[in-house]
Amino acid sequence: MKIGFVFPFTGRLASYGESAGPGVDLAMKMINESGGIQSLGGAPIEVFRGDDQGDAKLASSEIERLVTREKISGLIGVFSSTEAVSIGTLADQYEIPFLSPSWTTAKAFTIGSTYSRTFNLTGESFATGGVSMLKYLNEEKGMNAKKVGLIYDGSEYGRGVTDIIKENLKGTEYTVVEDIPYTTPITDFVPQVLRLRNSGAEVLMSAQYFQETVLLLRAMDSLDYRVPFVGCASGFSDTRLPGSLGSAIAERTLGAPVFGPVAVSDLVLYNPLQTFLDRARAEGHTFGSDGLDVNWFVLGAQALFIYKAALEAAASRDGKDINDTLLSTQIPRGSDELIVPFYDPGLAWEETGRPLNQVVPYIQWQDTEMKMVYPPDIAAAEVKL
Repeated sequence: MKIGFVFPFTGRLASYGESAGPGVDLAMKMINESGGIQSLGGAPIEVFRGDDQGDAKLASSEIERLVTREKISGLIGVFSSTEAVSIGTLADQYEIPFLSPSWTTAKAFTIGSTYSRTFNLTGESFATGGVSMLKYLNEEKGMNAKKVGLIYDGSEYGRGVTDIIKENLKGTEYTVVEDIPYTTPITDFVPQVLRLRNSGAEVLMSAQYFQETVLLLRAMDSLDYRVPFVGCASGFSDTRLPGSLGSAIAERTLGAPVFGPVAVSDLVLYNPLQTFLDRARAEGHTFGSDGLDVNWFVLGAQALFIYKAALEAAASRDGKDINDTLLSTQIPRGSDELIVPFYDPGLAWEETGRPLNQVVPYIQWQDTEMKMVYPPDIAAAEVKL
């Protein structure tokens, strides 16, 4: 069984592919060790990579190469929300499923594709989860910060998340006092931070990638600007954050306090995830500031485990058959094939490709370490303000 995997392995976003790639490889090894796809006579899974550098044009050409030359039956990808909107319908053109571990935008559910879907926490989930966290901090933990400053990646992804945040804050006691989109690449956030400080914002919310999170926090530190930060993207819960900031800046900025949503973390006591990570460590993989990012490692692996479940049910190499089965695939929470912890009671999709049953855990950086603080039923530490 040939599955394509198109992701950024070089360029500005290479760190995502560098962590997701080994996760896909380990999942492939585990599936093949256990006998491959039993309904296809034990057929092994082969994964063929394409490097899109996070660019839609490169993604399109790499997908064409994998479809025409390698004859793949399904794809892990595409990477970004911009790619999902602009080239997601290529899946329908080639009649093979695109299963993404990464894109998040709600707009991709409206492009008319019946072959393209994501299982990652969506922008809608990140946005509503961020608003829920903001309200929890104020209403349950006494934060008393009602003036909100928004700063975000001006791409499809960042705007989509932020639009939902703004919609959810309308008619509430919270007021958006500053709204700052930016374009990438960006090297200096000082002008944006000055605007936020001058606006009187009491709490910041942001949807952006890891690299820009580092630059933004450095700029805030240079201006001695410290207010609570509720991140609405995984850039705020990346284990590499303290190391990339440097110890002195990390101690100052992450104590603001800073909260980040977690798709996957070894802080979550979810048995299928912990079992998979134990196997990964036994294979020599390390995680954290000196190793791979556990979130992207697990998301990559999860994509292939979902394909395994669909392939077993489809008993076919035909892309249309696999896609039809994917759409109806439901994997219950606690199953060995559902290693991500953010579905309850289990993974399922709407016909549009929109995932159902998602929940958003939050960490807080405490003494430059991540602590699970929300929701209360899985919290391992108390919020510190």
